[in-house]
Amino acid sequence: MIYSSNIYCMPRTEFRIIPPFNFDLSIKFCERTKFDVLDRNDKYCLKRFTKIDNTPVFIEIGCGGTADKPVGLAKWSYPEGGQIDENRISATAGKILSADIDLKPFYRKLDQSAKLKPLKKNLYGLKPILTATVFESAAWAIIGQQVNLTFATRTKIRLEKRYGKSIKTGGNQFFLFPDPGKIAGIRVTTLRNMQFSQRKAEYLIGLAKICTKENDFFESLSNSPYNKAIEKLTAVRGIGIWSANYLLMRGVGHLNCLPLGDTGLTRATKEVYNMRKKPDNDKIEKLARRFEPYRSLYTLYLWFSL
Repeated sequence: MIYSSNIYCMPRTEFRIIPPFNFDLSIKFCERTKFDVLDRNDKYCLKRFTKIDNTPVFIEIGCGGTADKPVGLAKWSYPEGGQIDENRISATAGKILSADIDLKPFYRKLDQSAKLKPLKKNLYGLKPILTATVFESAAWAIIGQQVNLTFATRTKIRLEKRYGKSIKTGGNQFFLFPDPGKIAGIRVTTLRNMQFSQRKAEYLIGLAKICTKENDFFESLSNSPYNKAIEKLTAVRGIGIWSANYLLMRGVGHLNCLPLGDTGLTRATKEVYNMRKKPDNDKIEKLARRFEPYRSLYTLYLWFSL
């Protein structure tokens, strides 16, 4: 089902963001990963069609002020009707922007490294932008395994078009990712016909079935220590170390992730530390140790250094 957005009097709110925060820089990660459609002509340029408390909500997110005095902005509509408390809207928008992350302790660690200290100046205010739901992040991690971003994006959109809903606004179409319950009922052969590999089809359906049985499967990860969260995720068929770290970073907002084996992290480590040879995982882990418990930010800043 495709909804058309003709609502001009959308409710609006502001929310607190712990400074510093550079919105324009941070949303470049969305452009790099091709996960979001951004409207750079609108100050509410980050737009998501998601569910909040099981109600479909089209939410538009922006940021006013300066990097040292940022103000979060949100406006929203209900394509199927309903009503959500404004505080829940603010909380969702704030979570997506990582509004509660205080970069200052991480910056103090950067200041102690001569090689990494320039990243603070060059990437001042950079924060991770999260997916609307952890399940969507996990599904994306599975879909994107061992394929290029363009193919992964097309595959994801095929799934959304067939089993999700969408809204058209400003010349763009935004998709509501299917619920685990809907994906759990899909046949493997159906996904194969949509250009999913046999394994990825099995992995995605299997993960969806776990989520339908354990409603708090992902929610429990938010407060889990890193090693416990990784252990729980990698016990799921189809989720390896890289996928587990990715969805913890982009879905949960866990701050101490280190996606060993990631080509971007490996290349950035080599360049930033002026190494002659490509570092192995042991070397990367050793270098990242001094940035605990902020290895997710360390990884993000290394990615952006490329």
